[in-house]
Amino acid sequence: MKSARIFVLAIAVAAGFLAFRMVMMGGNEPEQQVVEAPVAAPDTVKVLVAAKDIALGGKLGGDDLSWADWPKDALPNGAVTEKTNSAAADEYQGRIARVPIYSGEPIRPERLINTDKGFMAAILPKGKRAIAVSVEAETTAGGFILPGDKVDLILTRKSDEVTHSETILENIRVLAIDSTTAGEQDQKNLSPKRTATLELTLAQSEVVAQAQQTGTIALALRSAQDSADDAEQENKSRRGVSYVKYGVTTKMGSR
Repeated sequence: MKSARIFVLAIAVAAGFLAFRMVMMGGNEPEQQVVEAPVAAPDTVKVLVAAKDIALGGKLGGDDLSWADWPKDALPNGAVTEKTNSAAADEYQGRIARVPIYSGEPIRPERLINTDKGFMAAILPKGKRAIAVSVEAETTAGGFILPGDKVDLILTRKSDEVTHSETILENIRVLAIDSTTAGEQDQKNLSPKRTATLELTLAQSEVVAQAQQTGTIALALRSAQDSADDAEQENKSRRGVSYVKYGVTTKMGSR
């Protein structure tokens, strides 16, 4: 009986010693150190950017532009780099912004106008005309039409005590209200008895000029979804304004 207990005790001691050696051997193994590879600095180029917000129609001054580091892999198309034109910051002074440019945004030459003409003539697309229309708050969607919005033109006229209204042009861009353009507007809505300057073709300008002599023009504000440029095709459905003079009906062409 004593021999069996001694045998079991010996086995337990041997097992304990073996476990101790295994722990010691495992603890003495050197720890593996993970060395992180250094992160390479991104390849950058000097890009001409707006040093502050530039409104539509704003004339660029000496403190409006600056050079900034820009990742070469994310360089926007058309951006001006110091390598391609190191004198651009001075060269573009005095040019007019044809669209709003925000602080930190890369400058692209096609967004600037270099002209000695007036601002309105400079921003008009080729083939377009600007014509002013007298408007009042009650005929301009309650006064909430702003420069840059798209509108429909509705002519209202009276004949033999009968009032008749019809849409003469659709999806027309408002360039300015009085002398305030989209980049200069500082009011939420329009005051009564103002003038809206509209962007029209030559034929549309003739329609509006004639319509102002025959009745009152109201501006109907279009939703943003209905104001896409391709919606201008709707104008083809309007063939002009009809009016009666000396008993003869005449149609004003809109094309």
